[in-house]
Amino acid sequence: MQGLNGKTAVVTGAASGIGLAASKVLLSYGVNVVMTDINEPALKEVAQTLHGNVSTLEHDVSRQEDWMTVFEFVKATFGSLDILVNNAGIMMCGAFENASVDVLRKQYSINVESVFMGMQGAIPLMKLAISAGAQSCSIVNIASIYGMVGGAEFAAYSATKGAVRAMSKAVANELSKTGIRVNCVLPGPAATNLSASWEPPRDSSGNLLSPEEALQTWVNLIPLGRIGQAEDIGPVIAFLCSDMAGFATGAEFVIDGGYTAV
Repeated sequence: MQGLNGKTAVVTGAASGIGLAASKVLLSYGVNVVMTDINEPALKEVAQTLHGNVSTLEHDVSRQEDWMTVFEFVKATFGSLDILVNNAGIMMCGAFENASVDVLRKQYSINVESVFMGMQGAIPLMKLAISAGAQSCSIVNIASIYGMVGGAEFAAYSATKGAVRAMSKAVANELSKTGIRVNCVLPGPAATNLSASWEPPRDSSGNLLSPEEALQTWVNLIPLGRIGQAEDIGPVIAFLCSDMAGFATGAEFVIDGGYTAV
């Protein structure tokens, strides 16, 4: 893929799922990848299996201080930054009628405030990359199809991902003259750790569903007939990070197996 070799990227939530998949693809094209995650042991363990110039940092994306540490590391190690993938996030479900506002606040701090802080902090380092000759720099924010369609028991999560969509467009517009591109990826149902803290799914009568039954419920909603995988999404992220996507900014890329097409 053109225009990736030698670039430097920060990928958040990179210990598993979409963040890990994106890191693998970027590394395969010669990108220097700084993988960050709040789960440092898991991050270090998975990084040992990867090939390429990879660095790891423990990172709570809801903390401004942690973002400052990440960008200070990037500047000291690489001098500038070409790519930021804001992938870290959480997904909490629950009936809206009984939901605590803390459910919204927790998801908002991780899913929205982190994206705001990450984009803002990346700008000076990306401007350095452009002044040194980079064709463009790329920010890719991971939202969700639940930021564009409603999902039962995901009102707070949907609110945060809708915010990521709107913020991405606004920042893309504002930064368009700087050479910094901002795009949004909206995955559909996918087998990642995002849902690890969900309550066990139940049917309409309140009976617990087996893992196989729960999975089939999702599959029945997807025209392509299967659940998504992180590996379906990583290559799209890499494309948006490359110079091949040099005319793409303020755009949204839905990857959901046709879930929102019906």
